[in-house]
Amino acid sequence: MLHRLKHFLLTVAAVLFLIEAWLWDWTLVLGRAVIRLLPWQAFKDAVARLIESLPPYAALVFFVIPVFVVEPLKIFAVRAMTHGHMFKGLLALVALKFVGVGVFAFIFDLTRDKVLEIGWFARFYRWVLMWRDKAHAFIAPYKAAVVARLAALKARSRALLAQIIGEHSQEEGFIASLGRIRARIRRRVGAAFHD
Repeated sequence: MLHRLKHFLLTVAAVLFLIEAWLWDWTLVLGRAVIRLLPWQAFKDAVARLIESLPPYAALVFFVIPVFVVEPLKIFAVRAMTHGHMFKGLLALVALKFVGVGVFAFIFDLTRDKVLEIGWFARFYRWVLMWRDKAHAFIAPYKAAVVARLAALKARSRALLAQIIGEHSQEEGFIASLGRIRARIRRRVGAAFHD
């Protein structure tokens, strides 16, 4: 029993970790796309130069920005939920999670080279990557089982569709079968109007 509980908790932790990693990767791509769309190339270049000129610990200060921007807004979202606006509050929390991770990932993308010069930060970063790899390895058999079941479901769906359409229509092709079905429906609808 204890082994099953431990395995369940490890699975949940691994899935949550991978969801967070997926959010990180996805929002980083989204953040880069948004930055590319901004028309202020001079401003973007100035920010990049500023970060390049900063010492590593000064670049690390940029990581506080998401905390100061997102965390106070989460308080308002929770307050909305406690005052009967559960859906709005929950929606705001989810949106703030995406924004927070996105801003954090974007800042890390800008400051990566600088902050990885800090020994403890580089060790922490390697530790996070190690656990992400372990989480992927832990979840891989479950992911493979889900993919296999989806493939089997897809194959059964195709077989069922072929059975519904009929053997004759398989020889003619799917489009021809649809044309015959459409013609039958038109005949029935026409007959109903003439009655």
